[in-house]
Amino acid sequence: MSKKIITNKQKIIQTLLYTFRFLNSKQIQKFLQHKDHRRINKWLKDLSDKQYIERDFKPIFGTLTKPAVYNLAAKGRGYIRNAYTYHFPRYLKRIARDNKASKSFRIRCQIIADYYLLLFPPEQRNNQAKTTIGIDIIDHLVIQLTTDMDEKKEKIPMNTLQFFTPAYFPPFVLLEGIKPDAYIRKRTTRGIRHAFLFVIDAYIPRFLLRYSLKHIFDTLDEEYWEDESIHSLQFYFLCPNHKIIIYLRRTLPSFLENYYGSHEIIFYFGTRNQLYEGLKNPEKEIKWITISSKEK
Repeated sequence: MSKKIITNKQKIIQTLLYTFRFLNSKQIQKFLQHKDHRRINKWLKDLSDKQYIERDFKPIFGTLTKPAVYNLAAKGRGYIRNAYTYHFPRYLKRIARDNKASKSFRIRCQIIADYYLLLFPPEQRNNQAKTTIGIDIIDHLVIQLTTDMDEKKEKIPMNTLQFFTPAYFPPFVLLEGIKPDAYIRKRTTRGIRHAFLFVIDAYIPRFLLRYSLKHIFDTLDEEYWEDESIHSLQFYFLCPNHKIIIYLRRTLPSFLENYYGSHEIIFYFGTRNQLYEGLKNPEKEIKWITISSKEK
């Protein structure tokens, strides 16, 4: 296999790694909707042998083996640069250092991908296209990387949930200031609902949690982002445990008291375990704890 050129599936794998930076083999299998994990591992090994991707796997004797984690190598970044017109050069330069990324950052990237898979389950059917939503997701990523930014800003589809990572953030001024881990938007007759996702690390100091909230409100205090098309601003925090949620809930009201913006802002707090349970059982939704600026 190594003597052949890379396949279409292997090209998709590189697009996914560009988008999420770090994915494990099980996640890649879900995105590709392939039943045979041995075929997935064969594609991944071939890409790794050809130095398109890097593999992180540390077996631990006597414990259940975790799936290998992958990210783009130099040849993979070169593929993205040559394949797509509207990749982000700064982003490609940033991910060039991913081989030195911390364990917590690698986990964070995989959590973002899991949340993507929770919102867009690949096994669901699209009645119009007669294809799985998983394939539609991949097509959507390709469109984002081949469509001019100005065109994407003008053509926000009605009643369609859109998910973005920093690999292809659309033009929206608040993204530049807030810098979320992911961004979700939906346009309705009432306006555009903007949602920002933050994945909180397990051992983050409390002063950094407070700083994260302060940074959000400092950005919202600026007047340049006000837009009549905005219906609401939502901030989702996926936390490692309930202790962090309790701290954030206690800290947030002091910031909300000084918020005088015209748009409602809503904060949502949930745990990683709820995310994982939702992936295992689609009937179990994340029970978000919510706090709204209208409640102050």
